Amino acid sequence: MFASPAFDWQELRHAYGSAGDIPDLLSRAQTDTRRGHVADSTWFSLWSALCHQGDTYSASYAAVPYLIRLAELPAYRGNYDPLHLASSIEASRLEGRGPPLAPEMIEAYQAALRTGLTLAREGLKGAPDLDSRRAFGGCVAILGGDLVGCRALWDADDEPVV
Repeated sequence: MFASPAFDWQELRHAYGSAGDIPDLLSRAQTDTRRGHVADSTWFSLWSALCHQGDTYSASYAAVPYLIRLAELPAYRGNYDPLHLASSIEASRLEGRGPPLAPEMIEAYQAALRTGLTLAREGLKGAPDLDSRRAFGGCVAILGGDLVGCRALWDADDEPVV
């Protein structure tokens, strides 16, 4: 599911160097559905490597199609982690917080974003709480091309709910 003939993960980079560990993390994420804020979760490791403090890397873009595939799994229906990470990578890319998207990745990356938008809309409809509505809503915004709307929703996390 996570091997790709288009590139060599060892040659790609993430926040800590070679991205050779990313296929294993993506594979583990199929069953580790603990949220990204849990320090020993697979999602915490993926976030740390692929969207470290809002910065992105060549491996970040390569991982997006796989993150969207994870979001399609039954175990992730209603869990925003795969879509939120993929959407955060796109937001950071649009903000210029990473390298350019390699030409050989463009087609798969853009197709994944289109699928992600559909999944985010579905997630938003069934979002059970404010945190989920903000996460999925931000995903819908950024995957629909609205960086300002996305940031408004995600940055609202820091504001008290009245």
